[in-house]
Amino acid sequence: MNDSLARANALYKEGNYQAAAQAYQNLLLERPGSADLHYNLASALFKLGEPGSLGRATAGYWRAFRINPRDADIRHNLDFALKRSGESLVPPGIPPALHVTFHSLSGPELLGLQWIGGWLSLLLASVALWRAASRVRLRPWLAAALLFWALGACWWGLRRLNDVPGPGVIAENNAEVRSGPGINFPVTFNAPEGRRVSVLEESGEWLEIGVLKEGLRGWARNKAIEKI
Repeated sequence: MNDSLARANALYKEGNYQAAAQAYQNLLLERPGSADLHYNLASALFKLGEPGSLGRATAGYWRAFRINPRDADIRHNLDFALKRSGESLVPPGIPPALHVTFHSLSGPELLGLQWIGGWLSLLLASVALWRAASRVRLRPWLAAALLFWALGACWWGLRRLNDVPGPGVIAENNAEVRSGPGINFPVTFNAPEGRRVSVLEESGEWLEIGVLKEGLRGWARNKAIEKI
């Protein structure tokens, strides 16, 4: 694994981005949950500069961000790639510091904190029920555990509400989006490559998508969408 990664990194440094991208893709088959590999693949695709590579690079940065949202390089490159398509990572009107804090933990990490708070609260409550003499001493600890649990649950719930269902990225230059799932339906708008979307429904080789920034909806061929 280390030798393969070293070769992939060497290909990237040599400017052989096509070969580097393929090498990173092969490594991701072994470690699909690696934020670093998703980031490296996205960087190679971004440097490649071929049609569709911006969309695939944006998708790679987005995957890396969902796994490790605290990484400053991942955040910066995702925002940079999004701005190439007229979008930005931080929604208008949201202070960047608040966005960084809100996304400082990944979804699984937040869920883990919620479970820790829940089990800790149940454990302390059980001890307090079984040992009456300890109730007064355990009361502030139980209150703190319940508060920790509640805050974790609220944070996780808000993140779930803000998550994009069926996330995807436009991976085709000016992708045609039609009013229905077929070429017999008229084109209602064109979506720029690299724009984030939500995949709402699937019908054969067609996907109903919602463009996050403008809120537009329509049907695009599945080859034009890179699912996350």
